Amino acid sequence: MKKYYMQRAGRLPRAAVVASLLWSILLSPGSLRAERQSGQGWELLAVAYPADREVVVELGGAARTLAAKGLAKVKWHDKAAAMELEIEGLAAPAEAGFAGTQYVLWAVDNDKRAVNLGLVPGSGKQAKWKLQGPFRIFGLLVTAEKNPQASAPSNDVALESLLPTDPNLVVPVFRVDLQLAP
Repeated sequence: MKKYYMQRAGRLPRAAVVASLLWSILLSPGSLRAERQSGQGWELLAVAYPADREVVVELGGAARTLAAKGLAKVKWHDKAAAMELEIEGLAAPAEAGFAGTQYVLWAVDNDKRAVNLGLVPGSGKQAKWKLQGPFRIFGLLVTAEKNPQASAPSNDVALESLLPTDPNLVVPVFRVDLQLAP
């Protein structure tokens, strides 16, 4: 009987390692994405940011802007999300086939509230800027818009936030089904 438990105990660490590897592969930043839903819907990942800790989240391009990418450094402090964003390789809206004429950055919380955080500076091919957002739990979208003061994100999604890049960080992540404007 003792030999049986010794053999079982020897197998547990290997099983835990395999499970851990599978978990990390399935949840790596490049593999867990949100996506377009039927009609005007979009599924976005919203991250719960811990207080007073900088978290880096990758931004990935959508169907028409696959070469675009970016990083968002987010730190929740004093009831605001301080963000530093960098975007590269984002084609102009007309080049990507969008009806909008400029890109707008949106923060979307887990209750489906979307806040227009303003225009993406420059052409988007190389952009770097700082700003603040009102939510602690949110995902980011970049959409092509005809009106820079739009009240809801359009269906022309160019970039979306993915998971935090730190594999040792454990934070809640929510899938948010959002209806986009036509």
